[in-house]
Amino acid sequence: MTSILRRPAVLSGVAVMNLRVLTLGSRFFLSLILARLLPAAELGSYGLLTAVLAFALFIVGLEFYSYTLRRLATVGARRKVFIIADQLVLAGVMLSLAAVMAVLAASLGLLPWDVVPWLLIILVTEHISVEGTRILIILSRPVRAYLGLFLRGGLWVAVVFFIMVTDPSARRLETVLVWWALGGVACAVLTAWSLQHLPWRVLRIYRPDWNAIWGGLRVARPFMITAFSALTLSYFDRFLIEAYLGRETLGVYTFYSMLVIGILSFGTSISHQFLPKVIASYKTDAVAFRRVIRVYALSLGAVGGGVVLIAAVAIWPALVLLELRQFSSGLPAFYIMLMAALIRIMADIPSYALYAAHRDKVLLWCNLAAAAVAVIVNTLLVKPFGLVGAACASLLASSVLLLALGYFAWSARRPDTPATR
Repeated sequence: MTSILRRPAVLSGVAVMNLRVLTLGSRFFLSLILARLLPAAELGSYGLLTAVLAFALFIVGLEFYSYTLRRLATVGARRKVFIIADQLVLAGVMLSLAAVMAVLAASLGLLPWDVVPWLLIILVTEHISVEGTRILIILSRPVRAYLGLFLRGGLWVAVVFFIMVTDPSARRLETVLVWWALGGVACAVLTAWSLQHLPWRVLRIYRPDWNAIWGGLRVARPFMITAFSALTLSYFDRFLIEAYLGRETLGVYTFYSMLVIGILSFGTSISHQFLPKVIASYKTDAVAFRRVIRVYALSLGAVGGGVVLIAAVAIWPALVLLELRQFSSGLPAFYIMLMAALIRIMADIPSYALYAAHRDKVLLWCNLAAAAVAVIVNTLLVKPFGLVGAACASLLASSVLLLALGYFAWSARRPDTPATR
């Protein structure tokens, strides 16, 4: 037993799990801090800002990673450098475009000028951090990847808590944005340091491979639609809640949404660890593929279900302890959101199986159908049923996603498919 526990793979897995638990705990803590120290309306503003940032990150990234990750897993170190450089070139172009759009929005009065610099800094650091984490995972460096994720989404929360508690004048949204940006900077620095082993000197002869970039964007098109659908599934309800129910009610919903997003992020981190194994086993044979999927499903179901159960049990004592009973009106919606979150987590299993099988169009249509359900049901239920209506829309859309993906993933493992020939 001792020799097994000392194996690098086991130690790495334990370290990654601890980092993810710390990050999830920090996000949970952040939601409590903001709920306790910020007015509900300002918490609602934070919710809108995070929704805008999520769509902005999509525009900057264009899901190009869906093309690069497959290539990074199979090429040598020299080629890896050129692939990463091409992705950085594309990101630079899109970030420049995003900066122009932000300045234009501020000029038209759609954004306050003082928010624009922090918005752009967070956008840059978040993009570098997210893509860096993905690259480190595909290069089999999960510990450093999730250490960076902890810097980006966890450690700075303790600093914000200390500052807000000791200095009441700092209890503003701007304080959160500043330290959020600094956490992203720390993550970006760690990512750069973790990739220094690659032969970056070859960039002296590098020229952007625009044919590869355009080809990658063509490959990524279905993933763009898939990602946009997923964002719609996660954030569309916030805009309707703000429009129909007001900024303070959105603040209540944002509080619970932050907890749910942390849980979803935890599930995604587990899925990312299995992605290289799922891809490799699909290329091997049907027996290996089924074995990996079985272990993946058991691991994800056990951990995801455990986290959801802990959140359901702990939420009321946390509200009482921190004197946040004003948020208790959203508890029925939160329990429904937890069920939706667990279903979304489990939907990663057929989704990754289809990704490994290159069934990109199937992924597209399944996610598009779920997004359409979310838009329609939210539009119908939010105004008459409030937060419970939004939560039910999420539950229904997540169920549609899991059922659709599960059906097609089951079809992909039949004897007449490439995995079993």
